Amino acid sequence: MFPLGLACLKAQLTTHEVRVIDLNVCNKPFDKLRDTLMAFCPEIIGISIRNIDSTNKRQVVFYYNYIKDTLDVIKQVSDAVVVSGGSGFSMFAEEIMKDEQRIDFGVFLEGEITFPLIIENISEPEKVASVYYRKNGEVLFTGKAASSDVSILNAPLRAEMNIGEYRKASDAIGVETKRGCALNCTYCIYGFLNGKSMRLRRPPDVVDEIEELAVNSGVTEFTFVDSMFNVPKRHAGEICEELIRRDIKGLSWSAWFSEKSMDKEFIALIKRAGCKTTILSPDGFSDTVLERLGKNITKGDILRTYELLRASGGIEVSYNFFKNPPGQDVKTFIELTAFSLKAKLQMGDRVHFEFNSMRIEPHTALYKTALAEGIVAGGEDLLYPKYYTNPGTPYIETMFNALIRLKELRR
Repeated sequence: MFPLGLACLKAQLTTHEVRVIDLNVCNKPFDKLRDTLMAFCPEIIGISIRNIDSTNKRQVVFYYNYIKDTLDVIKQVSDAVVVSGGSGFSMFAEEIMKDEQRIDFGVFLEGEITFPLIIENISEPEKVASVYYRKNGEVLFTGKAASSDVSILNAPLRAEMNIGEYRKASDAIGVETKRGCALNCTYCIYGFLNGKSMRLRRPPDVVDEIEELAVNSGVTEFTFVDSMFNVPKRHAGEICEELIRRDIKGLSWSAWFSEKSMDKEFIALIKRAGCKTTILSPDGFSDTVLERLGKNITKGDILRTYELLRASGGIEVSYNFFKNPPGQDVKTFIELTAFSLKAKLQMGDRVHFEFNSMRIEPHTALYKTALAEGIVAGGEDLLYPKYYTNPGTPYIETMFNALIRLKELRR
């Protein structure tokens, strides 16, 4: 994924000399980092931690270890102040500040307002809200700041960042239309990270950003990174109408959608606006499971939306389900397996399925469930991955894993 967070931060630092290093697209990333630090000699170094780990139980990649490797290189060649932030940091802010003494300051939640204020108040961090800092060997927190007004923030500044590398990957370049999620999915961290109230960007501003990507960076594919693009539905519709009006040639896109707000007319609209893939995350396949997951949809909504998308002609559909969520039973497992097989027979390569384990995140209702069921202990460090599987049917996850391995062997 293109580092959208870094581009958002860079756009706000208008009065400073800024150099962005995207280590994901360097052949020898730590050599690049070392050379850049020695040539640029920054006074402040910001490290964005987007993800702690891959959340994939079958092949866990623990990204946090790479942060430690990055700090090793920084400290070899620089005595700059180190500030960390990003969604991964904010989920485990206190744990990371206590674990990694080489981080001087931490930005909690959104950084566009907070990070420039830290730069201006580097000797008095207590004046800035949403900051973790150190004093007399203690980690202190200044208290949470108000959420930023995304409609007045500068658009992400991707100039001088290697966007060309990301054009090679599908759906790697993200565009944000809003922040906040009013849904109540029990496993999801977005409400904690972005707030429960929706903060909408103006549709013309969103499409200005898309047009700039197409014209100046040669981008032909992008993805909307909102938790749910069509919530609220009217805002999504206005963005689609603006895309259609401008008629930007050769563009296609994907987004996450809620089944609740899908109907025949809306699907026709997103198709005309260039949507190539709808990503759906029902996560469960029975009304009992959906209720336990805090979803605002029913099994009927899943089936209704599937039929509408199947009939749309051309739009691909990508489904995300959990293998063994709360409320799962053998009947649901069989019905979900039958649905996925039927969908593949009917839609072929137009439909895709991901079956995942549930990573237990702090600040979520799932954490409370796992605590009550004894899957995690109070005070347990969740920085290191722990996963939820319904304790009543653990064999279902085993069966899912066997089916997935069988599919891989057939390839």
